[in-house]
Amino acid sequence: MEHLPKVRNGAVAKRMKKKAKKPTLLNMLPEDAIVEIVSQLVSSSSKPFADLYSLKSSCKAFFEASKDKMVKQRIALERDIFGLTWMATDKECMSVLKSCGDAGNAEANFMLALINIFKKGDINRGAEFLKRASSSDHKAALYMLNILCVRLQKHNPFAEGNSHTLKADQRIFDDYDQLKWCREKVLNAIRLVTWNNWQDNAVASVRQCNNSNCGIRGWDCRCFCSKDCEWNHEYYEFCKAT
Repeated sequence: MEHLPKVRNGAVAKRMKKKAKKPTLLNMLPEDAIVEIVSQLVSSSSKPFADLYSLKSSCKAFFEASKDKMVKQRIALERDIFGLTWMATDKECMSVLKSCGDAGNAEANFMLALINIFKKGDINRGAEFLKRASSSDHKAALYMLNILCVRLQKHNPFAEGNSHTLKADQRIFDDYDQLKWCREKVLNAIRLVTWNNWQDNAVASVRQCNNSNCGIRGWDCRCFCSKDCEWNHEYYEFCKAT
């Protein structure tokens, strides 16, 4: 006679079903608390994308929290931009950057600007992303925006009525080390999005000042006769480093 599997009676089955539906500690937390946990992780992690993907695949609560605007806004893209490019296709990468940029992530808008300018050749669209990023006090985006102004020779970024840009640029040049940091960050980001296939050949077109005292090196910076000369010199340094 074949041994048939035992069938649990109704009471036992009911208890097992009730036990299976018992909420976990994570599910008992408010949604805002879970979002804050994920936000803290992606803003402090050295590999935010890898950690975020792990969280999303671990449970439904983390998966839903990862879609929140706060998470996209606070994710530290600058720490793991290589992780994004290696873990996703170009289309997926652009989708993530666009989503984070729309949420107010300054680094995402900065990267979108460089992609549009140096990879797609859309300078107007790139300038819009730079303005978004610089409005969040993103130093490298502000630096690139002014380099772009010099490159195009269309308008003076220090013109009257643009006092916000003037104030921010002066703050950058108060610290020459920060200026050099911005230059290196921008150049490294451009090399990343273009796979080292970009070079600016317009160095010779930069107007040189006739004032012999303009550009004299001081203790920790150079002294210029005007902001226009200051940015022309910086553009020269920028092009020379490409």
